[in-house]
Formats: sequence, C-alpha cells, structure tokens
Amino acid sequence: MPDPTAPVEEVPADKIEWIAGFPAPPTPPIRPLHALVSVWRLVRNKEDTRQVFEIVQALSGGAAKRLFARFVATPYGRRVITEPVRLENILSDHEALRALPEGSLGRVYLDFMEGENLTSEGLIDAANEAGIDFRGETQFEDYRRLFLHLDVSHDLWHVLSGYGRDALGELCNLIFSRAHTRTRGFGFIVFIGAIAQKLEQPSAPVLKALAEARRNVRGAAWVPEFDVEEMLPLQLAEVRRRMNITEPVFYNAIPDEVKDNLLKPKVKHTQSERESLHNPEPAL
Repeated sequence: MPDPTAPVEEVPADKIEWIAGFPAPPTPPIRPLHALVSVWRLVRNKEDTRQVFEIVQALSGGAAKRLFARFVATPYGRRVITEPVRLENILSDHEALRALPEGSLGRVYLDFMEGENLTSEGLIDAANEAGIDFRGETQFEDYRRLFLHLDVSHDLWHVLSGYGRDALGELCNLIFSRAHTRTRGFGFIVFIGAIAQKLEQPSAPVLKALAEARRNVRGAAWVPEFDVEEMLPLQLAEVRRRMNITEPVFYNAIPDEVKDNLLKPKVKHTQSERESLHNPEPAL
C-alpha cells in the first residue's frame, strides 16, 4: 500500500503534515524508474508480492494522503484508526471464521486462503521485504493503521470482486483495488501486465476480461467504508448486493487452463511457496 511509515530518521516537527488531526509523514518523491524495474520483476513472477509494494511506493506521491483523508472522514474509517480495528487479527482467526455460516463472506474467504495456502501474515511479510515495516515503531501509527488495514484486505477483496489469483485475476482485482484506493501504481501494473500477457499469449481474451472488470467496478459503492466485521457473517451474495459489486461473467467463462497458463512464474519461490517454507506442515 502507499508509503505508510516514517523514514528511519525521526521526522522534524516542521516536516510533519496533518490530516484531520492525525500526523502524517512528508509526501515521498515519485520514482518512475524504480517502478519500471519492479514491474519487470513482477511480470517474471506474479507471486513476488514485494514488487507490488515497491511499485506502489515509487508512484504514490500524494495519493496516500488523499486516501487517508477520505477514509477517516467515514465512521468506520475513523474507528479503524482510533480504536484501532485490527483486521490482521480478525482475518487470522481461522477458527472464528470457520464457525461462520456456509456461504458467508468469512467462510468463503477462509476457503480461499486455505485453498491457496496463504495467510494475512504473508502479506505483512512481503511488505516488510519492500521496506514497509508494519510492526516496528513509528511516529505515524494512526496513519500507518489504514495501510496495514488495506494490506490485509487484499485477499478479502479477491473474494468480493470474484477474481482468482491467476495472473489475469490479479490484474482484474487490481482494477477493483485501484478504483477504491486511487493508487497510481495499481494502474501501472495493470497496463504493463496486460501487454505482457497479450505478448505471451495473443489469443487469450485478456483485454475483454479487463474491460469487464472496469465496467463492473464503476457502479460499486466505496468498499473501504464498510464495516468488515459486520460483513463477514453475511452471505457473500448479500455483501455484494449491499456494495453493488457485480460478479464477473466473462472472466469466469475463461477455462482455468487458459488462465493458469498466463504469465507462469519464471523464477522459483512464489509467495505460497515461501509461506510453506516458513510454516511447514506438521509431521503425522
């Protein structure tokens, strides 16, 4: 997510920016060349989640502060920042999620995460690899809280949007995410990723799926303002109805073998594999 942490050195008081009563770090410079290198690495391995954070940080500019201002202006957003609401703990409690009704947002999310061998901690670790420390001390804890909240929401948004974790599904989900965060880096990833997928497999219906994703997200409500805990026990179809999220039709009609063959990782150790190495299955 956009740069949520202070530099290593303490930020002087006269350099701190204030948003709705909360301190924020200075706006970072835009680094297009750094973003370009990271996109190339991401194209080589879509599971290298660290590169997403690198790209977003490099192109963030003032977008992060505009997002923070909009978020804290909502009742749920202000509660996330001030209480705070620790979504990383809520989504990590698999037993509580397993107790929710079949077909609920929480249960579908749990099935998605376990099916893909993912954890919310894995996203936090990927951010740390990119130099975003969600666990260390910072002068800007309130400001950082939003971006940790959005970070661990990424896979939940996969479930809401209906897109899988194949390369095309990731691009479609980034279109969904960009519409709700106005994150410039997501748009850049989609642009380069679409070109790479078409060059690799010209006959694949990449552009049609991306166009459908853009149409679907136009009429959706602003997802970050919805109370996640309130939504988790509800049926997924009901949550989508409340948020006016349209499930993809064209994307779902594309055979899995076509989607699975788009931009297969060209390097070893995907995010899932890294998590398996850190959390091996217990011996029977």
